[in-house]
Amino acid sequence: MLTDIEDIDIKKLSKIYDSGNRDSFISLYLDFDNLDDKFIEQRRNACKSVLKSDRDLLSNFEKTMQQVDRYAETQNREKGQRALIIFASHLNNFFSVYKISVPADNLLIIDTSPYIRPIARLRDEYETSGLILLDNHRAKLYIVSSGRANYVKKTAMDIMNKHKKGGWSQARFQRSRKGAIKSFFKEVSEHAKELFGDDVVKIVIAGPGNAKLAFRNFLPPEIGEKVIDLIDMDFDEAEGKLVSEAVNIVSEDERKTSEENVRILKGEILKGSLAVYGLKETVRAVRNGQVELLLVSKGYRVKGWICEKCQAVEQGVEDRCPYCGSEVSEADIVEEIVEFAERTNTEIEFVEDSPILNELGGVGGLLKFIVD
Repeated sequence: MLTDIEDIDIKKLSKIYDSGNRDSFISLYLDFDNLDDKFIEQRRNACKSVLKSDRDLLSNFEKTMQQVDRYAETQNREKGQRALIIFASHLNNFFSVYKISVPADNLLIIDTSPYIRPIARLRDEYETSGLILLDNHRAKLYIVSSGRANYVKKTAMDIMNKHKKGGWSQARFQRSRKGAIKSFFKEVSEHAKELFGDDVVKIVIAGPGNAKLAFRNFLPPEIGEKVIDLIDMDFDEAEGKLVSEAVNIVSEDERKTSEENVRILKGEILKGSLAVYGLKETVRAVRNGQVELLLVSKGYRVKGWICEKCQAVEQGVEDRCPYCGSEVSEADIVEEIVEFAERTNTEIEFVEDSPILNELGGVGGLLKFIVD
């Protein structure tokens, strides 16, 4: 069964880690359409070579990979499946699998916790959106999640299109027809309010002529403010191309939103106000729950260390935590920032090709409040 990206409990995953600071978790991401046959073997050999000096970790790695192999032998690729995600640790008695319908970079990573950054990025790229297709008497409503359209509602009303009623004046007939259309739009609006709740962040309305323009005025404010575009499209010919066009519109809107948020971050920094940037400052602010929106440059990675005991995270190399004396583990600092963000309910946005954000250290955040 396929899992929508939005349905993966990433917050729960962000709280899972090896309490002994051991690199005992395997995170495996496989993109079936772009998978080298030798990828897993090469990564397996590389990891075994690095772990051979630690008998316990090597044993855990081999036993965990055996679990992964046994699972793979019993599974077939499902219809619509593009990628597979597995988080596993024999030492921690943990094994979790997600089959998803969107592509993912091929990764096999060993760390003290599940590597969730790719999921956070996919959730940002494939936001759940709503799609309404309608004319004056028919409507279809969709929820588009993980690039797939889930058809959730269909409604229709028999609205007179021609003047057939004997004894009715043309004016009376038109009034009756307009009233029927108005009633229909109100009904569709109620369906939209019911279906497009908090999880739906953007809505596209499609249809022929002026119907979509008139219908938009019937949406309640909390739904209407989510509408990002109107598409002129014939109702009966829309099915094959509508979803892909809507997804492209949502992606373009997301790109513009990212650019605007970076601009806002820059402005807040210039005013010395509600903003933070750079690794050290951003780690501290996110961990303290100060950040409203975390901005991360796509592909940005920084080597550092983490102490799972006191949750200290810093750039560079250490054998022991300078704060509590415990052993530390090598870490991707940006991954740790993302995990802190998930634990503190911080919104995360991955930004592509932003020289401004790159110059600010690859990460930054808009703050809820400032702590001196």
